[in-house]
Amino acid sequence: MRQSVVPRILVVLATGACASSAAVNQERDPVLVMIGNGSMVRYATDVRVMTADLSGSPASHWRQLNAAFGALGLPITQRDSVEHVLASRETALNGRFGDASLSRVLDCGRTTMGAQRADAYRVWLSVASQLQESGNGTTLRTTVVARAMDPSSSTAPIQCGSTGVLEEDLAKQLGAP
Repeated sequence: MRQSVVPRILVVLATGACASSAAVNQERDPVLVMIGNGSMVRYATDVRVMTADLSGSPASHWRQLNAAFGALGLPITQRDSVEHVLASRETALNGRFGDASLSRVLDCGRTTMGAQRADAYRVWLSVASQLQESGNGTTLRTTVVARAMDPSSSTAPIQCGSTGVLEEDLAKQLGAP
């Protein structure tokens, strides 16, 4: 049986998915994520997988998912057309995501001056989506993880949580209500 490394992104993330809100709990045990050639990325935060139900088969949405990543400016770094998985790993961003502020899609907390860290810090965003067959059609599963670092400091990066907006934007582009 063929085993692809890319779908394990979602499997490993799903087993660590405990967050019920966009807030990041940095006191939790780290989540290990398999990416690419079997390398591991360590996230010291809760990670969640958001789902959306779609009509039709995964194959019927595959082209739309590819187009949605492109429309959102997410460069595809991993693609598995058999398992219907796309990933965009470590996209570097500076305060903006498309035409909006980065804090629209990420919660990295606030600086001591009260500014949104997502808008003020250098951010590395990773997104993984998979189309899975379900009883009534297709389930779109999307995971967003990010880390941010103050460009004027040598402190370690912090983990960011998703606001859920990016996952909703992807789902809407595929026809979810």
